Amino acid sequence: MKRILTVIFLICSVFAIISCGGSALNGGEDYGNILDTPGGLILTQDKHQIGWKQSDCTMCHNLENIHLVNRTGIPIDIQEIHDEALEGGISTCASCHGDNGVQ
Repeated sequence: MKRILTVIFLICSVFAIISCGGSALNGGEDYGNILDTPGGLILTQDKHQIGWKQSDCTMCHNLENIHLVNRTGIPIDIQEIHDEALEGGISTCASCHGDNGVQ
């Protein structure tokens, strides 16, 4: 019985390790080029249905996995934007993406 529990624990541990940071290895969160949508970078209820009116962006978005790839098609310093998001936390989200319906 102890051997079975050890094997189960090891398998679960391997899955946990493999899944950690998986998105970052694949280019982070990908919502396409939202700059090209109506309203540009500003989030609307149509663009952000699940998270609309939520004030804590990090409940769904891991700051380590956002702004890793420039999907806008225009020359921007994506590393600077990523670093700003990490440094400023969720207080920096609204400066580019609006208030997300939170009044």
